[in-house]
Amino acid sequence: MRKMIGIMLALLLAVGAVATSPPAAVATSADRPGAPSVRGIPGAIDLSADEDLAAWQRLQFGMFIHWGLFSELGGVWQGKPVTSGYSEQIQMWAGISEEEYLDVAARFRPDRFDPAEICSLAKRAGMRYVVITSKHHDGFSMFDTATTDYDVTDATPYGKDPLKALADECRSQGLKFGFYFSLVDWHQGHAFDGNNNNPIPASMEPVIKAQIRELMTNYGDIAEVWFDMSSPTDAQSEEFAGIVRELQPHAAVNSRVWNNKGDFRTLGDNEIPSVALDGAWQTPASIYHDTWGYRSWQVRDDLPGKIRDLVAGFTGVRARGGNYLLNIGPRGDGSVVEFEADVLRGMGDWLARHPGAVLDASATRFGGQPWGEVTVNGRDLFLHVTDWPESGELRLPGLATSVRDVAEDGAAERLDWRRDGDDLVVTLPPTPSDQVLPVIKVELGGELRVIPEQTVALGRGGAAALGAADFEHGSSYADDGNYSSTRRTTVRHTAYVTADRAGQVSLAIRGEARPDALYRLQVGSRARLVKGEDLTREAVGPFSVRPGQVTPVTVTLEQPDHAGEDLGLRLDAMLVAPTGSVVSWAQAPRQLTTGTVTDVPVHVTNLGHSAAQGTLALRAPEGWTTGGGEKFSGLGAGRTHSLTAPVSVPAGTATGPAALETAVTGGGRRVLELTSPVEVVLPNVARGKAATQSSTAWDGVAGRAVDGNTAGDYLRDNTTTHTAEPSREAWWQVDLERSHSIDTVEIWNRTDCCAERLTDYWALVSDTPFTSDSLEEARTAPGVTAIHREDQAQRPTIVELAGAKGRYVRVQLASPTNPLSLTEVAVRGE
Repeated sequence: MRKMIGIMLALLLAVGAVATSPPAAVATSADRPGAPSVRGIPGAIDLSADEDLAAWQRLQFGMFIHWGLFSELGGVWQGKPVTSGYSEQIQMWAGISEEEYLDVAARFRPDRFDPAEICSLAKRAGMRYVVITSKHHDGFSMFDTATTDYDVTDATPYGKDPLKALADECRSQGLKFGFYFSLVDWHQGHAFDGNNNNPIPASMEPVIKAQIRELMTNYGDIAEVWFDMSSPTDAQSEEFAGIVRELQPHAAVNSRVWNNKGDFRTLGDNEIPSVALDGAWQTPASIYHDTWGYRSWQVRDDLPGKIRDLVAGFTGVRARGGNYLLNIGPRGDGSVVEFEADVLRGMGDWLARHPGAVLDASATRFGGQPWGEVTVNGRDLFLHVTDWPESGELRLPGLATSVRDVAEDGAAERLDWRRDGDDLVVTLPPTPSDQVLPVIKVELGGELRVIPEQTVALGRGGAAALGAADFEHGSSYADDGNYSSTRRTTVRHTAYVTADRAGQVSLAIRGEARPDALYRLQVGSRARLVKGEDLTREAVGPFSVRPGQVTPVTVTLEQPDHAGEDLGLRLDAMLVAPTGSVVSWAQAPRQLTTGTVTDVPVHVTNLGHSAAQGTLALRAPEGWTTGGGEKFSGLGAGRTHSLTAPVSVPAGTATGPAALETAVTGGGRRVLELTSPVEVVLPNVARGKAATQSSTAWDGVAGRAVDGNTAGDYLRDNTTTHTAEPSREAWWQVDLERSHSIDTVEIWNRTDCCAERLTDYWALVSDTPFTSDSLEEARTAPGVTAIHREDQAQRPTIVELAGAKGRYVRVQLASPTNPLSLTEVAVRGE
């Protein structure tokens, strides 16, 4: 829920101090139907400031083609299906010698390879560019190269360069063209490695560089170069990318050239990021998740379902600002698999029914919604409804632009709608008219503006203390030279504040920053550059805030080495308060547990112009203890004095909202004392208990979900569990050792990727052990309390159990095959 001005303001932020007159009321949409309560921020996500990269982003939707000698084998060796690995890597997984592989080349006759048909299919699907494998890990070049005879023109009876024909046809039909190029090369000397992280010896560099030069010279204008795998050195990555930039200065280089030398970040296969990503990025997607190259024995069924899934994936990527590169795997003879062609035509039909809804539309700052995705094109807002609400109402929170009309896109009938505060609420028909992915079109009265979910209102006196949860954390990726080292990074922190009157504010940040880094701290349109050693020590300001509008407060690196460089800033809390005041504030946690003592940092910050002195203390509800106050003196301008208050919440304290109040005795004429809301909860009776799961993969053991660590980045901090891929009715469970009366179960999703997997799941509680892997049998067993959640798990999702008795708690996916990963399960009970 957005923290806006209203009845809950007293709980969210109570400011006591100097007597001030009550603030003027801010008009809400209830006062002026259809009007926003405040002026929001621009809602469309901008493209890159680099025009070449922005031109690549405008392509939006492309065709990936995995095709080579491996296609001739079709996933079969010596008459048997090769079930390990992707079929384009069959030489490794089946242990095929180079001599045997050359025998495959001797019969390779792709006479049905038809560039005109492929380009026409791409255009029919709505695609705007084509990227094809010039050389995969097998090292067999699918183009005419002077570096080796191990290529399609010299080693096969076909004897022609199919990629030259495809490049020419793309230009003829108005499509952009690009190459996939593997940095792993088994023919040049790389050993088989299941992770494909082979270093590149100096002996291989001349061939790699020469082949890149050939590809960048002989095929016309290149829009994208898609490097893949290996573990190059920093210098090698620089040289490979440098050849592209020398010969094709407008081409976009992907991040798998490694060592952060690319122009855009390639995400994991079929990945839809769970959080906002800053910068340019792309999702490589496959029609089947088991292979990219042709597999003759691949199961191809449920065409409508496949179209629906891929349209949803495409829309999810585009709504978050990424490019979508969807793969086909032609047969060895060059022909396109009919099922794949039908899938692409089905996607194109959907796009034709919803012109402007995805292609040429922009991503928005709304992010993923429980019911789907949001894009914008000019003054048309498109709501892509992947989960049709059973309530019959669709709610879009934080729309700060007036609405003129609402209709289901492609249908003549207008839809009823209303404003509820700053939310748009649309009344839906019982069933959608589009069975693939329905779209609601909202005609806006002006430029899209939004009120972000984290928006915090500055209270009486114009002050607020913001915790980490009040910030939007802009994410990207960085790597140390290979796929395995890729990690999620934080490249931006942004808070959003509103004020009921104009004023000058200063900011004080608590946390830890890189001492020598130069940070840009921006409030609205004004910015200050601050060294890391000063950022968390001195208040920064003043900055101007205007009334009745959302003002962003953003921290970034001033000169990052690359787009994905981590800020190196652990931001624990931020004070936003009037310049000239002395402010007491606390870094209170979101929750306090009954029967425990929690150390709470308490601060007094001098935003005045002369030194301050007095006594700082923390007050709590009756019956709690917080320790004594502490004197401070000689507190210079911009400086903060801190103490740690041991907050003790007695056992038996009623659960629910409470507040901690800071207090300053003395301190000067203008003192502001802030109040922090907290939620009193029962103890987590699952922490440290024995946990199990249906299977384990990626070292994601079950105990990670009861270790108390909710960080959620699997690669960075190893806090996430994981079952096998694929799984059979995946579940995770914990034994609480005795029966408890359970109030809630908190389910924490992961943060790095794949958060969409934890969707459509059940929380099960039982006093007797679960004895079956079957979801149906587990949830219908006698004495089991079963709660179904269809939405994606959040951080956390709170499942209300209302005192259900149980010793065993299970989380289980409804899917019979999807893997289960989660970060933490907290069971609150007595």
